[in-house]
Amino acid sequence: FFQGRQMDLFAGLNKEQFEAVKSIDGRVLVLAGAGSGKTRVLTLRMAHLIKNLRCPPSAILGLTFTNKAAAEMRHRLGTMVEPKAARQVTLCTFHSFCMQVLRNDIHKLGFTSDFSLYDEKDVQRLVNLIARDLLEHEGELPSLAPTTGTISMAKNKGLQPEHIGNTGSEWHDDFTRTLYRRLQDSMRAYNAVDFDSLLSLAVELFEKHPHV
Repeated sequence: FFQGRQMDLFAGLNKEQFEAVKSIDGRVLVLAGAGSGKTRVLTLRMAHLIKNLRCPPSAILGLTFTNKAAAEMRHRLGTMVEPKAARQVTLCTFHSFCMQVLRNDIHKLGFTSDFSLYDEKDVQRLVNLIARDLLEHEGELPSLAPTTGTISMAKNKGLQPEHIGNTGSEWHDDFTRTLYRRLQDSMRAYNAVDFDSLLSLAVELFEKHPHV
C-alpha cells in the first residue's frame, strides 16, 4: 500500500524529475530551464515529504519570487495531500516570509513590531532630505540615481556602509557611505524599513540571534 501511494505520486516523472523529488538527504540544488517542470517537482517534493515520509507540514518552508507562484504551488499541493495539511505549509515569497519573521522578532534589532514599510517614494524623499543636508544644497539636486543604485545593491548583498567603494571617485565613495549610514539611522529613528531591508534585516536577525 505504501509503495502504491509512492508510485502514484511519482507517476509521469522523467528520471531527472524523479531524482529531484525523492532526494531528501542534505542540500539539493535543482537547475532547470523554463517549462521543465520545476514548480511541479518542488510541489511533489513537499507532497512526498508529507505523505510518504510523515514530515509535519508545519516544518516545511517553500519560498518563491512571486505571490502568483506561491498561490499556484499551494493549489497544486492541495490536490496531492489533505487540504488541511497543505494549509499548514509555510509557502510565500521571500519578502513576505521575512516580513513575518521581522514582525515577531525585529525588536531584537532595535525596531518595534509595528514598524512601517516604506515604499520607493518614501525612501527617495528621505534620501533627498539627507542629501540636501550633506551637500548643504537648497536648489534642485543633481541626479542621485548612481548613489541610490549603489546603496540598493549593497542592501541586497547584505553589505554595510563601510564596505562600499569603487563607485567612480573617492568623493562619491565617501558621500555614498555617509548617505547610506544616515539613511540607516533615519529609518531606525522612524521605526521604518524598506523593501530591500526586509531581506537584509532578516539575515542580520538570524546571524545575531540564531535561536530565532
